[in-house]
Amino acid sequence: MEQLTQMELLQLEELLGAEELAVKKSRFYAENCRDAEIKKFFQESTRVHQGHLEGLIEQMRSLNGKAH
Repeated sequence: MEQLTQMELLQLEELLGAEELAVKKSRFYAENCRDAEIKKFFQESTRVHQGHLEGLIEQMRSLNGKAH
């Protein structure tokens, strides 16, 4: 796989931050929600965003976080 440009690396870092925040917020809402249906929604949201975060991290690792 080719290396990232500096701009792509910055965008990837921005996406990482956004997904990390989404995981934290979804987890918080799930933990503090009393309605079972809404709690389930936020738990699924947490899983989805965690998957996105892990995928982005894997992409960074595969590229060694290097820009050209």
